[in-house]
Amino acid sequence: MTYQELLDAVRANPVDADYHALRMAYVHSDEYRPHPHDRETVTVMNEALRVGDLQGALVATQKLLDRDYLDIMAHMVADYIYTSSDDLDNALFHRAIARGLIDAVLATGNGNDFHTAFIVINTLEEYVILRVLGYMLLQQEFVEHDGHYFDVLLAQHQDSGERARFVFNIDLPFGWFLQHQGDETDEEA
Repeated sequence: MTYQELLDAVRANPVDADYHALRMAYVHSDEYRPHPHDRETVTVMNEALRVGDLQGALVATQKLLDRDYLDIMAHMVADYIYTSSDDLDNALFHRAIARGLIDAVLATGNGNDFHTAFIVINTLEEYVILRVLGYMLLQQEFVEHDGHYFDVLLAQHQDSGERARFVFNIDLPFGWFLQHQGDETDEEA
């Protein structure tokens, strides 16, 4: 199935969708852009959330999703906004998508070493996974190992203070950047 067909399936039934297939189809589609968030829109969204402007935050969140529908954090924020607005149907819709995408990343490995690294389609997924697991980033290192590219993150658990090392395979986004270096049509995030 194509990325668009899989995306349509997610939108129709986010609970039973194949998020691994969706993520991989996205990477191989013309729509794939592993850029980080649009910082300006994220700032607008965060400020709107800070002051309780749920509608303003929702507009910004939708802009992020229009740019990249597989943006896990944007779905998590949409879930929060709709939950706060007592719109349970939309909250559950975005929660299911966020959970499906998170589970798809977690299913790629355990993050313990280079051979069992979590496979991400953009580096923002790394921070979402840390957050979901209850960790805060302390240090990040880019590593090339056996012809593959990794981000190695040292993190600390928010409650216990335990430190842990997480390894993320970034072959997909880094490979895209290498292939598109110097493209004049690439937008800056």
